[in-house]
Amino acid sequence: METEKIFEIKFSGEETIVSATLSNFDECVMLLSSGDVIRYNLLEQTGQHLFSVGSQIERSDGGFDIQAPSTIYTLDSIVVVVNDYKCQGFIHYPGHYNSLHLWREDYHADISRFPIALYKDLSGTPHIIYSVAWNHIQIMNLSTLQILTAAKSLIEEGAEERHIAFYSNHTEGNKSPWPRPYDYFFGKLYMSPSQRKFLSAGWAWGSYDCYNVYDIQEFITNNRISHQAISGWEHDNRTVCWINDNTVIVTYNPDREGDENTTPETPSEIHFYNIAEKKSILERRIAVKGINITNYTLYYDTALDVLIALSFKEGVAILSRDGIILYRDQYFKADEYYPAFRLFLKKGDRSISLYGIKS
Repeated sequence: METEKIFEIKFSGEETIVSATLSNFDECVMLLSSGDVIRYNLLEQTGQHLFSVGSQIERSDGGFDIQAPSTIYTLDSIVVVVNDYKCQGFIHYPGHYNSLHLWREDYHADISRFPIALYKDLSGTPHIIYSVAWNHIQIMNLSTLQILTAAKSLIEEGAEERHIAFYSNHTEGNKSPWPRPYDYFFGKLYMSPSQRKFLSAGWAWGSYDCYNVYDIQEFITNNRISHQAISGWEHDNRTVCWINDNTVIVTYNPDREGDENTTPETPSEIHFYNIAEKKSILERRIAVKGINITNYTLYYDTALDVLIALSFKEGVAILSRDGIILYRDQYFKADEYYPAFRLFLKKGDRSISLYGIKS
């Protein structure tokens, strides 16, 4: 296996590309330095202006920051653009609204990725999962703009029972109202392959990586918050990836985590968690020799049954599910891999390049 360039286009003019994503195998959406968001057909080389992230409304935090890292999310014709580590964003839904404003409270937003996920329900209606505060996310029907979780409590299921059980064996120094609100920082969201669950790569005070899975239907219908914890580790913002609806993989550095009989030279690992039942189970841990897998972003390609490991500093590696490196190119740099299209996207200031995988 190896990567091969299959397409490249260069743009002229003064504007630069701030962020870009593939919305189809022959189409990308770009955020330009002017603040304009463009849909571009790569084969026909034609562009369509969608909206601008600029606003006539003065906002206390200065509004959308075109200089800050931003991510574009797409679902069919819907486009969402947000500042990753700030508080502003917009939704564009042709035929419905041009640029609906998104905003979340600024509480450690600088170290908490703006939680966003798009999905369709069983009827094909588009929805968005989005953050309004560090511990508070909503689910909204994008066609009707109804917030389906408007009445949802910020209290976790079983909070009273856990409080009583804990303080039956501990002395409470400072009395405070209970049960307490959900004490969790939501992070980047990952939809499961079936679109019925979402995973939050968030964190909790300590501080430590704390990754949870939520069932969408239960999240909408249950007035309390209920999650399935995968595990908790050192606060490294480690990579996570769905294999299927019942399996999640997470990268792990044994020495960094303080495992016994380890050194900095101990190979990093990929951990496979089974989440089919209420309690997640660490079923398998595999060592990855030759690279530090914790420095990479992982994608699972179902068609090839391989893991794509991508790092802008260390290049690309293709691994078997046993952790064997099938291909590596430390000089190949790309911004994203799209398993659905089997394409890498590389963004330049004024260029877009696509690469495929050649067997």
